[in-house]
Amino acid sequence: MAEQMRPLSYRQPLVDGESTGSFVTRLAARHGQSATHLLATLGEGHSAAGVDPWESELYVNQAARRRLAEMTGRPLDQLTRALVSLRDEHLLPDSPDIPVWKWPWRPHAGFLVRGCALCAARRGVLDPVWLIRPDPWHICVRHGRFHDTSRDDRVPFIDLSPGPHVIQAERRRLRLVGAGPVGRLLVADAFGVLSHEALHLPRLGSGRTTPLRLLPMAVRVASRMAFLERRRLDHRLRPDEHQRWREQVVKDLGWQLGRALAAWSQQHPPLRRPRTTRPQQRWQLRPAAPHKDVPEMASVDKLTCVPWEVLARGPRPYG
Repeated sequence: MAEQMRPLSYRQPLVDGESTGSFVTRLAARHGQSATHLLATLGEGHSAAGVDPWESELYVNQAARRRLAEMTGRPLDQLTRALVSLRDEHLLPDSPDIPVWKWPWRPHAGFLVRGCALCAARRGVLDPVWLIRPDPWHICVRHGRFHDTSRDDRVPFIDLSPGPHVIQAERRRLRLVGAGPVGRLLVADAFGVLSHEALHLPRLGSGRTTPLRLLPMAVRVASRMAFLERRRLDHRLRPDEHQRWREQVVKDLGWQLGRALAAWSQQHPPLRRPRTTRPQQRWQLRPAAPHKDVPEMASVDKLTCVPWEVLARGPRPYG
């Protein structure tokens, strides 16, 4: 059995959602080391030459994860709550008792998004922080800032104080996705619906601020979808309700949505009721076809069931 490591001298504060590479880089700097030197004590591994925490994510296996917890002097569950890529689904294949790490050129999944400097400062962190996110943007509702994958230090964020409706929409989105995987799928489907050609809206990836423009409408559509999907997953949706639901949503939100919503609802037909079903909490319902798994780092274009293109074509998705 591997010998337990002694904790490092200085404890680094944790930032929720931070990438492992960003955290390890901060940890190394606090102790006057390079990240490469610290990783040599963590285990066996390799990295792309010159890789930085804003370029790619650091991955570890189970043994290296335990050693990192020992190194930081923190309980393992506390570390995995904050650092998403340390969770089981992102671990490298295990090698018995051999700590292994890998820092490739690109993240295996997700996007590296600049973290809110004000949120980090509240934790006592003054160094730059990079989050690992399923989509290449992040809105800090506490400080009203939009962050994305941009490396431009001259404009590290967009101030949302002139657009409080965007912050309100993000709060509603967080309530939807925080309630379970079904809510997250509906938000993805709403973004997918808004990319339909009939709406003539910019697609995600066509500009840096496109998510801000689409978010309020996407949340409104997702909230309307939730009514239909809850009844469907609870086996209470009648075939005639599709049409009446579409007519009401189109009446409330605009006729342009009609074609897109018709195509979406066709992907979500009523389910046959199993012989034995137990009543479920409305947001503890499990996803059903056409959706399957909901990977933690899957972006909206990977989660949505719409059959048309969601992203703008170009060298840098999402701008």
